[in-house]
Amino acid sequence: MTDDTALPDANQTATPQIEVIEFHGEYQGIKVPIQRGNSPDIYLALQPPEALPYAVAPFGMPVDEVATFLQQRLDVIQDLREEMLKNFKKSKSLKCRFRTGDVVHLLGRPFMLRVNSYSTSRRMKKSSRGRFNVRASIQSDVSVMLLEVMQTGNYDQGRLAFLSFAKPIFAHNIKSLLLQSMQRVFPEAHVPTTVNSRPMRDTWVRIDDEKDTVWFSESLIPYPPHAVVYAYLVEIIKRLAPDASTEERNELLSKGVINWQEMKALLADPNNPYAI
Repeated sequence: MTDDTALPDANQTATPQIEVIEFHGEYQGIKVPIQRGNSPDIYLALQPPEALPYAVAPFGMPVDEVATFLQQRLDVIQDLREEMLKNFKKSKSLKCRFRTGDVVHLLGRPFMLRVNSYSTSRRMKKSSRGRFNVRASIQSDVSVMLLEVMQTGNYDQGRLAFLSFAKPIFAHNIKSLLLQSMQRVFPEAHVPTTVNSRPMRDTWVRIDDEKDTVWFSESLIPYPPHAVVYAYLVEIIKRLAPDASTEERNELLSKGVINWQEMKALLADPNNPYAI
């Protein structure tokens, strides 16, 4: 999965056109708004807990092509909506427990989970007994993530399976966004060559000059890209403009992430839907 999302410029004021595709007949009542993006990919996603579908499509893709894409997946949309609604009927909490029907985010995009037992999905070889096996894969076109764990319902195993898949995707996508943002805030500054993530409890970002690496807390992986870039800018402003006033600091943040105040509030909220 790739996400070549561009960060909005502070001078960008255009209002996006709202497009909605509505289906009739057997699928009466399914309305799918279209969000336009810079990525060449088109995909469907469901917004929890109401399982509201929406499509993300490239700028310039005709609405008819988006409608055809959705038409070919209407049965899948129905099945996924029923599964998600059944899951959230018990509780409206968006907290991901890494169980089938839950929603986990990767770079802000919601993926509905289907969780299976690794031991029952294939016969384990004797040499692998006692070894901890987890894995994950995605059906990108419909935003479904498949987790295989040893014990379904085990939060730690589900989280590990998710992170094993998500960490390299996170590192690949965030690097390009850091470069975009820094070109506007500190155009002459060096951006670390390597982006990586690891468990960190006391901070969101660490910069290792010796290894030319920026480390992000793996807890940031589910968050929207703007939140991750904001976390990086907070750290880099401390380094490159330590004497900046509050007003000057806010101006720098606005250059890099136009909605930085919203991202600050999001990261400060422990009950937001991206926290894992």
